[in-house]
Amino acid sequence: MRELNYVYPSIDDLANQLDHVLRYFGLQSIVGLGVGAGGNILARFAYRQPTKVEALCLINVVSTPAGWIEYGYQKLNSRYLKSKGMTQGVMDYLMWHHFGKGTEERNHDLARVYREYFEHSVHPGNLAAFIDSYVRRTDLGISRSTPTSESCPAGRRLSMATTLQMPIINVCGALSPHQEDTVTLNSRLDPTKSSWMKVSPSTSLMIFT
Repeated sequence: MRELNYVYPSIDDLANQLDHVLRYFGLQSIVGLGVGAGGNILARFAYRQPTKVEALCLINVVSTPAGWIEYGYQKLNSRYLKSKGMTQGVMDYLMWHHFGKGTEERNHDLARVYREYFEHSVHPGNLAAFIDSYVRRTDLGISRSTPTSESCPAGRRLSMATTLQMPIINVCGALSPHQEDTVTLNSRLDPTKSSWMKVSPSTSLMIFT
C-alpha cells in the first residue's frame, strides 16, 4: 500500500528515471522498444539524452497531450479503479485501448488471456495512479522544423535538433485506435531517419506494463 503522502511520478519523471536504470546496469546506450505510454516515456528520454539511445521502435505512441475525450474516459476509469477496482467497464476500455474493436471476435483466446491478466494481475490503485499521470502528460515538443533566429533564445545554436535524431520505426496496428496518433508522430520525425509501419491485422505487438 502506498503511503498517504506519496506522489506518483509524472511521465517526465519516469523518463528521467531511465537514466538511473542505465547507470545501475552499466549501460552506455540502448535500443528502446516501447508501446503506448511506455513508448512516450522512451521518446522523452531519447529527446533529452540522444547519445544514450541508438534507435527506437515505438508502437501505438501518442506524441500530443490528452484530448478532452481521452481525459474524460481515463479520469472516469481512474475513479472506478480507486473506488471499485477492476470493473467490467474499465476492462472493456483497456481491451479497446490495446487492441481496438472486435477483439473477442477476431482472437478469442488472446482476448481471454489479457482479460484474465487485467483482472487478476494488475493492482487497481497502481494502475489508477499511472493513468492519472499519463493523462496529465505534456506534448513531446518535437518538430521537423529547424529553429529560426526569431524562434531561438539568445545564445542557442540554430542547428539544435528539434526532433528525435536516432533511427526510429513508428508502428501501429491496422485496427488500432491510435493510427491517427502515429501519423501525427510520424509528421514530427525526421523522414530520413524514421519509418512508419502499419501491421495487419494485429492492433498491437505487445503490452507495456
